Amino acid sequence: MRRTVVIALSLSLLNSASAGGEQWPVGARFAGMGHASITLTDLWSVRGNQAGLAGLEHPVAGGYYQQHWLASDLSMQGLAFAIPVGKGCFGVSANSFGTGDLFSEKQFGLAYAMKLSETFRVGVQLDYLNLRFGEGYGSTNAITAQAGIQAKLNKSLWIGAHIYNPNQAKLGGPYDEKAPTIFGGGLGYTFNEQVLLAAQVEKDIDRGEQYRVGIEYRPAKALFLRTGVSTGPVQAHFGAGVRVKTIEIDMAVAARSQLGITPMFNLNYRFE
Repeated sequence: MRRTVVIALSLSLLNSASAGGEQWPVGARFAGMGHASITLTDLWSVRGNQAGLAGLEHPVAGGYYQQHWLASDLSMQGLAFAIPVGKGCFGVSANSFGTGDLFSEKQFGLAYAMKLSETFRVGVQLDYLNLRFGEGYGSTNAITAQAGIQAKLNKSLWIGAHIYNPNQAKLGGPYDEKAPTIFGGGLGYTFNEQVLLAAQVEKDIDRGEQYRVGIEYRPAKALFLRTGVSTGPVQAHFGAGVRVKTIEIDMAVAARSQLGITPMFNLNYRFE
């Protein structure tokens, strides 16, 4: 049964309007909050909104793993490293999705973010994509870009915007499809030192809107509890995180009716 689901999902990638080059959200902290990441600061802003990297105060390295609907053929894993330099921050990342039997994708990114002021950040990223299709479909490559901003309106409210693939990169080879172009905007509101609310909307130019909202609650200095919901299709999200000195451990699960759950885990190390 699982093999049938994997085949169906992989073939849907081949036959959809965006046969690869998807901007799959990653990072267990973000996942626990419904992937409402556009105003947050985190190492995994390399996939959420590169402007968030400018808020990092120390170098951070990390790795993540997630398995869509508990299907090993639909697993994702990746590494990232970010280092602040002056008012800016450089980030590099590498991600892979799938196994190669039916579909696999690798993405390598180079990002730079800058804090233009205490209330305004910008970030850009270039990505190299490599897609391999099974069943004799071959492989192809593409270059995409990303850019984002974050602005602080008052002591509690941040807003942000992000765009993925504004250059509408073509996948090349025998494929006429383009990687998806996605616009997003959102807000983050800090009620106090314990509660953070984040919400955003995304629009693929070839698809409908997707909405994401999440809450992060910090009951103790080292503990974070999270929950959220996302649409397109509807999923419920739950997560938890632990901070122990320079170690950051985050876990999350997204639940989708009929297909099941997607567990996620990431481990970050912060260099002091």
